[in-house]
Amino acid sequence: MKKWVWHLTLAAASAFSALFVACSSDSVGDTAGSSFETENSVAMTVRQADGSPAARTKVMVRPSHFLAGSSSRYVNSLEESDSAAGIWNKETDDQGRLSLPRMKAGEYLVEARGSSDKALDRIVVKDSVCDTLSMVLKKTTSMSGQVLIPEGNKSTYVGIRGLDYVVQTDSLGNFEFKSLPEGSFDAVGFIYYTSEYVNVNGQLEVYDNFQTIGFVPVTVVSEKSKDGVVIGTRPQVETPDTLPADTTAKDSVDEDTVEVYPYVLLDDFDDGTYRWYTSVSRNATIELDAVEEAKFGLVAHMSCHKDSNLVWSMMGHNFAEFHDFSELDSVVFWARGENPDNDSMWVSFSFDVHVDNSTADSVLGYETGKAWGHKRITDRWTRIVITVDDLDPASESKIGGNVGWDAVKDHVNSLGIFAARRGDEGEYELWVDDVEIYGVKGLTP
Repeated sequence: MKKWVWHLTLAAASAFSALFVACSSDSVGDTAGSSFETENSVAMTVRQADGSPAARTKVMVRPSHFLAGSSSRYVNSLEESDSAAGIWNKETDDQGRLSLPRMKAGEYLVEARGSSDKALDRIVVKDSVCDTLSMVLKKTTSMSGQVLIPEGNKSTYVGIRGLDYVVQTDSLGNFEFKSLPEGSFDAVGFIYYTSEYVNVNGQLEVYDNFQTIGFVPVTVVSEKSKDGVVIGTRPQVETPDTLPADTTAKDSVDEDTVEVYPYVLLDDFDDGTYRWYTSVSRNATIELDAVEEAKFGLVAHMSCHKDSNLVWSMMGHNFAEFHDFSELDSVVFWARGENPDNDSMWVSFSFDVHVDNSTADSVLGYETGKAWGHKRITDRWTRIVITVDDLDPASESKIGGNVGWDAVKDHVNSLGIFAARRGDEGEYELWVDDVEIYGVKGLTP
């Protein structure tokens, strides 16, 4: 069965002035009998507020996109360094100095954590010259507020982008960080959970699901609490100022005989991709955003990377409840890839059942799984039509979670769009717009 671990997290990216850093072959000097090697490294010093060395102070380095609680890869990030992911946990020597290890070009947040004081700075590593980083510890600050919990979630988690802080909200979405370093952040809300599936080798694997909710900029100052931070938006119900006059003769229409064919524009992405989560298998990454496209306006854009052939990346849309898709006519959307030929890339569409074993879902007798179909695409916008006849037959070993249409059709609670490309590794992109569903009653965007 599928394991679900739900998190809604508030994230933040510091808005500090960046220190541009790269590497030279000069040494910086001796520290407690050792020297800083500046080739492909960054030398730094941490001091107390009175100017004395901050000895044996913890220093944590994270890439600017790091989001605690957003990936199973980050579960032990406070205890274990991961140089491939740009995550380091270090400690200053008796003179408050240390040398950060070889770092890939990119943007990082560096935090120093003393026993009661903290400091935070941002560095941008380049390729040609090297610089040093000096930090001064200050008294910490606090931040509290509320996450507007999306429908279907009981509580959420709150974290800081680029830093290792995560707290859980109460059932109303209230949260508090009691000890943060001074700085400015972009506060971002997101949903995260893990699931299991059977890969093509018949092995059970765990994968991550991630959905952005929204963001708000926040600035916190040393020894001054920041309260009333609100993350998320409430559904807006449009009410006209005046109701139009009813000019239809009362006897001219028999309401019981009029039926509108079920149709819903699930998303045109004109207001972004916040309704969609992302998910990847092991050895793959994905970024999802909305970009401007000629003649289409804003469209969904997936930027993917894979390190082997048997991996996948997807964007998904969760419903708050199960829906009956038995009368489905079709799902229609527009898509394009990046290659002119139609033999190297394709898009897949899935109808999913996600069973949360921690809730009443577990007593319904439903099984986690999916039914899906696949279409070849090129670098030209193509109208994709998915019908029941396009779906793969059920897999006896449930490879990829495929249990077949009959097993999911009357209780679907999620939809997925997968990007796939031939080849063992590399980058690839998928653009998607105007996802429409025909024939299913009771759906709302």
